Amino acid sequence: MKFLRKFVGRGTDALRSIKISPVGSSHLRPALGISTLVIFLVALAASSKVRAQNKPSASPSAKPQPIPFSHKLHAQFLRECQDCHKISGDGWTMEYPPEGKCMTCHATIKADSPAIRKLANYAARKEPVPWVQVYEVPDYVYFSHRTHTTKAKLDCEICHGPLREREVIVKEKSTSMQACIDCHKLKGAPTGCRTCHDTV
Repeated sequence: MKFLRKFVGRGTDALRSIKISPVGSSHLRPALGISTLVIFLVALAASSKVRAQNKPSASPSAKPQPIPFSHKLHAQFLRECQDCHKISGDGWTMEYPPEGKCMTCHATIKADSPAIRKLANYAARKEPVPWVQVYEVPDYVYFSHRTHTTKAKLDCEICHGPLREREVIVKEKSTSMQACIDCHKLKGAPTGCRTCHDTV
């Protein structure tokens, strides 16, 4: 307060006596340098985060299956997915082929291989092969294979990737909600909550 009274009392002459340092003065340069450095580091961190988000994720590992199976090999003889995978009665899922159907060919083809002998044992016991599911959605998501394949006439590769080219199946396509919404928008399909979820 004493400082202010001193200059107020002296009037405009006091204002002229105050020396304001220019921006480039030496005692402000360290502060400006630190500010510039902080801004640069923040921008660098932000760009690194964006690059990390856009970076493709590591290739998913294959889930171990009870019997080795090559879609690439079988697609040479069975052209359509529905030749082996039938739509279930309720339309929600696609079924695995019955072991007896597999043995129609494998009763003679590669019948002595360990994998086919294992398959034959399942067929003889009328026991389904415990295949490990690769693609799945949560229980609270309603996904109808009949709607997507019959009504929308989508090819299986849209959701499952290029199966016909794969020796081993891994999850190559996202089944996240955002991926489904993006596809629905692209195809002109409804995107309301009740399309895939029971909101009652």
